[in-house]
Amino acid sequence: MKMNTKIMGVIMASAMITAPALAIPVLSTFAQFTQQSNDKVVEYRRAGPGNTLSIVNAPANFVVTDAGPLGVYNSLLSMTASSSSAIVDTGPQFEQIGWSGQMTFTNGVNQLTAAFTNAAFNFTKSGGAGSLIVNQPLNSIAYSSDILALSAFTFRNLSLSFTGMNPAFTIGGDGFGTNFDANIAGSFAGAAVPEPASWAMMLAGFGLVGFAARRRGSRAVVAA
Repeated sequence: MKMNTKIMGVIMASAMITAPALAIPVLSTFAQFTQQSNDKVVEYRRAGPGNTLSIVNAPANFVVTDAGPLGVYNSLLSMTASSSSAIVDTGPQFEQIGWSGQMTFTNGVNQLTAAFTNAAFNFTKSGGAGSLIVNQPLNSIAYSSDILALSAFTFRNLSLSFTGMNPAFTIGGDGFGTNFDANIAGSFAGAAVPEPASWAMMLAGFGLVGFAARRRGSRAVVAA
């Protein structure tokens, strides 16, 4: 029994040493953007059985904060996206799911392209602002860039903020959103996720720790 205890101690110590490397990494924001003017560059429209979002070559400040040459870059932002889902009243806000599309930042090169699927657009009840947030693994985001090193990001996040909606957002009689123009800003983040083998090692370590705790509890009951 003493030998088993020693072996268990070595395993637990090893798990503790490797735990920081195996923890789920925190998302790191590698890029952000804002408009270069106060023009309402976003067009939200009723189209077919659903709604669309579009931006065409809007001047933007593309800010690189990680994974590439840091700095503020002039950029042209374009975006196309659509959803065929009706608006749902969730209580605190309105929500429209099923958004898929792509946004690009260019200036002679592809500064960043983000393609996403199954995103949710949330609108405030006042109708003046909204947000589109895509967060894996619930949704899918694919990044590509000529200037950023993004291949290590296996977990991705995209957050867009829409403000100054004019006219204010409302729901039409058919259940879809009514037309508005808006301003936009946003950020992009990513993180590396441990390899499956690392996850297996960590889970095995947790299982052994739990087994040891149960054995100690059983011995305490017998001794009593």
